[in-house]
Amino acid sequence: MTEHGTDPSIVARPRTFCPDFLVVGVVKGGTTALYNLLDRHPDIHLPPIKETNFFSRADMRPQDFSREYALDVRLDPAKFIRDGMKEVVHIAHVNDEGQYAALFTKARPGQVLGEVCPSYAICPSAAAAIHAARPDVQVFFMLRDPVQRAWSQYIMNLREGKTMERDFLKEVEQDARQAKQGWGVNHQYLQLGMYAGQVERFLKLFGKDRVHVLLHERFKRNPADTMRQVFATIGVGPVHDLDVSGKFNEAAVPRHALLNRLLVRSGAISAVKAMVPRELRGGFKKMLYSKQDMPVLPKEQAERLWKTYEPDVDRLSGLMNIDLHQWWGPKQSKA
Repeated sequence: MTEHGTDPSIVARPRTFCPDFLVVGVVKGGTTALYNLLDRHPDIHLPPIKETNFFSRADMRPQDFSREYALDVRLDPAKFIRDGMKEVVHIAHVNDEGQYAALFTKARPGQVLGEVCPSYAICPSAAAAIHAARPDVQVFFMLRDPVQRAWSQYIMNLREGKTMERDFLKEVEQDARQAKQGWGVNHQYLQLGMYAGQVERFLKLFGKDRVHVLLHERFKRNPADTMRQVFATIGVGPVHDLDVSGKFNEAAVPRHALLNRLLVRSGAISAVKAMVPRELRGGFKKMLYSKQDMPVLPKEQAERLWKTYEPDVDRLSGLMNIDLHQWWGPKQSKA
């Protein structure tokens, strides 16, 4: 102990590793597309696990995870690292500081390091954990009309066999009444779209100079313009020939809903994905999913849900000095 009663081993303990920038949210806001475009920049390095959930680990309750989510995150990070991190995987739970840092070891000298992980927005502990590790990190939110965000998540859950409910609003309301709530526990359709509190947590710790809001709708219309904005903020040069034509995480529905659900809950789909090379998975998806006869968000349901979100949108507009009522038509939309 020092003369002031402080354990010197605690003083000397290095701060938890944290990259130079983080995209913290939101679910179904376009973070997968953003990850892929960031990863194409030669001066940026992202971890090969797109969503590590490292800084939100204090809010995770594995004992309460839904079966489907537990299957989604069953990757063993230690084995993945030992095996050479040979391909990008979508999600895992990385709880060990050394393993988290190891995900960045393939970065070349001079590259800017980043991570994309939507649980950091919704999980209450994440902002403080990130700030403790690196208070000067640049933070990005990719926000989307919260009604359209919830609808897109619902379509994704239909595709992935995580729900069989064909009435969108009934699905949202049933999920909101679940006795157990949280990341990986229930779908959080409503909570994930309540952005004001999520953004405010980061603003209080990092300030407006380090918290940046991107809008999904602008990104979708002109991805190159959004990427120029992001590149300038994190201090890398523009890429004049950046390919922004790809489509990522496209909406679809299962060809055979009950069979799809059985395959998901049994873990069969996850097992096949793990065995099939990434370049061959497109054919596998075509066998299971279809883009024909996609459901359309009923106008009356969209209107009801918007009324739930409108006070939060008012508050967020004030926080960011952006009129976010531009989100609302009201409109019908595909996912």
